[in-house]
Amino acid sequence: MIDYMEYFIRLSVGLTGFTRDAIAPRIDQIDIKTVYLQVFRDNLANGMADQIIAKYYGLNEAEGGQDKNQEAIAGALLDGTDPDEVLALRQLIYLWYMGAWPTVLYDQSPTRGQTFSAVVSATSYTQGLVWRVMQSHPMGSSNYTYGYWASPPPPLQAYLENPA
Repeated sequence: MIDYMEYFIRLSVGLTGFTRDAIAPRIDQIDIKTVYLQVFRDNLANGMADQIIAKYYGLNEAEGGQDKNQEAIAGALLDGTDPDEVLALRQLIYLWYMGAWPTVLYDQSPTRGQTFSAVVSATSYTQGLVWRVMQSHPMGSSNYTYGYWASPPPPLQAYLENPA
């Protein structure tokens, strides 16, 4: 039986490039991964989210069931032949980085459509991985004390790991 949360975490690690401790910290008071799994499931029709996770599980088991090849397995899924699955994986990446679910509306314009996104919650906005990559914090939310900007920022690696 597939532990969908476990393989959602593994898939997310592979797609985002962040460590497991950043995606699913051992002490996790925010638990954004549970919110994101539900958003992933709710926004894809016909159980596609669980099918993608099951496909990841199958590829992972074929590789020996280790966590060593998460990026390669996620990359194989992104290179897949099903455009709906590829779009869903891209939407999941967007969700982790931006804290919002993107909807793509296709048309015949030169840009071939537009993307609209809806922020899942205030918490998802503040937990977006984009803030770590930018070595920044979201407007109106910061764990830093007043005057932190007077010191040089820590190295990027400090932002990419779990900050707790």
